[in-house]
Amino acid sequence: MVEGFLKGLELRPGYFVRREPRVRRSVRCPQCGEEYEYTTEKRVDTRLVADLIHHAANDNFDAAVLVSGDDDFVPAVEAVNSLGKQVWVATWSAEELSSDLRVRCFGHIHLSDGVAAFRTDRLPRDRERGTAAYRGEGRGPRPVSRLVPGAQPRVSAATALERGLTELQRAEARLPHVSRGYFVMRWKSHLLPPAGHEREQLVQQMLEAGVAEEFEVTDGDGRVVIALRSRERDGNVALPRDEQAPA
Repeated sequence: MVEGFLKGLELRPGYFVRREPRVRRSVRCPQCGEEYEYTTEKRVDTRLVADLIHHAANDNFDAAVLVSGDDDFVPAVEAVNSLGKQVWVATWSAEELSSDLRVRCFGHIHLSDGVAAFRTDRLPRDRERGTAAYRGEGRGPRPVSRLVPGAQPRVSAATALERGLTELQRAEARLPHVSRGYFVMRWKSHLLPPAGHEREQLVQQMLEAGVAEEFEVTDGDGRVVIALRSRERDGNVALPRDEQAPA
């Protein structure tokens, strides 16, 4: 099953699969004294470390996702950070994640949060075998949902802009300033596209539509960053509530 999945990935554009050799070991059961064999992975962790640093140094990615909570990867993450790249760590639960690794990564992805999106009703066993499904009282079988992983409901451009403006104003109400990088990569909202390239496209559309603008601001560490602020429909900059003139 796993081999079929990996071969399927290799046939997809942009996916490269590396396989490391497994070694066979034998161990004797301390209870019954019987000896049995098993295989274990070899060189996987060092391969991940080498690939992370190699591809970061060659500018092959902007952000990498490390699917492991092991703090052995902390030195590799620090090296990638020093090269100006982001590392996100992905685990099934927070218990599997080393706190040391979490602090050094740009963000944490909870893989379990997305499981529901991939659930689908199974076909009845008789339909799986290719036989006709039972129909009672003139009604057909209950339709089976079909799911394209990662697919999102389509929204109009106007709706997307409206949602983006609403979320930007919500961020402005909570933060001293909203840096573009933070809004694109870290602001959490189910109304916005996924963080990264898709959200960056939405921000660019908001700027072009005139509902948002960029400006420079100095953050708490004394660095000059590019921030976003919302604009009124007439093109004026939206004033904070405490600065608005009384009606």
